[in-house]
Amino acid sequence: MKPYLRLLSLLITVSLFSVSAVAQKAKPAKKTVAATPAVPVSSFKNGIKLKAKGLKVSEASLYFDDGGSVPQDNKIEVNQRVNMRLVIESGWSEIDGKVYPGGSEVIKLNTGAIVLQSEDLFKSYDETGVSPEDAKYITLKAIITAMNDKKKYVVVTFRVWDKKSTAEITGSYKLYIK
Repeated sequence: MKPYLRLLSLLITVSLFSVSAVAQKAKPAKKTVAATPAVPVSSFKNGIKLKAKGLKVSEASLYFDDGGSVPQDNKIEVNQRVNMRLVIESGWSEIDGKVYPGGSEVIKLNTGAIVLQSEDLFKSYDETGVSPEDAKYITLKAIITAMNDKKKYVVVTFRVWDKKSTAEITGSYKLYIK
């Protein structure tokens, strides 16, 4: 194992979060959304840069488990969980009242060395799908458990996509240790 991998280990979990329960009305068997053109790379809170194609993102931000916002300089403590939340207003292809999200992350040191790579964080939903209300809030979580060289930083690149269309969001952000 390379020395930098011993210095840094990361844990990523994924969660779908719904703000409120919404009574569902009967929906047609398949609902498709007209594709929207790719949006140029935009900056959101905390320097999150993203490009959306077919999915409309109204918010992208970093926050801690207690609900507090990550400072704009993205400096965090070791073992402090960081949540990246995407609020996706529209664009999912809906089939029988369900949508099928995909999500992946690659985490690298600023040197380019890959520390963690996840292929599809939503694979467990491939058969069942999720409600459109739940897919509105996508949260990807990361924890930096150790980093001795505070001059280094971590770059998190992510992709969220619709498995039933070509819609996707790609982007990245940086995390620094205090």
